[in-house]
Amino acid sequence: MAKTPAVQIQKRVMTRKRIYVIGGMTLVVLAFVLFSPYGVVTRIRLAGEIAELEKTTKRMQSVEDSLRRSVVRLHSDSTEIERLARERYGYVRPGEEVFIIKRDTAR
Repeated sequence: MAKTPAVQIQKRVMTRKRIYVIGGMTLVVLAFVLFSPYGVVTRIRLAGEIAELEKTTKRMQSVEDSLRRSVVRLHSDSTEIERLARERYGYVRPGEEVFIIKRDTAR
C-alpha cells in the first residue's frame, strides 16, 4: 500500500522537528561545555593565572633568599654592619677625613 501524501508530509515535519531539537540540545551542551564555571574557557583563563602566579612565586622566593642572606651577613659579619652604617648614616671612624666631591652640574 502506498503512503498518502499527508503521511509523507507529516514524517518530513517530524524529521525536521527532531533535527531542530537535536541541534538545539547540541548547542546547549556545547555552550555549557565552553562557558560554564567548569568549562574550557574558564580552564584556559585559570591556566594563565596559574602560570602568572608561579612566575610571581619564583620572583618572591628569590627576593626572600637574598633577604635571608643579608640577614645572615648582618648577624655574622661586623664589616657588613660597618659598611651599612657608613653608607646610610655617614658614620666615620675617629681620625678619618671625609672628602665631599661636588659634581659639575653644567654639563
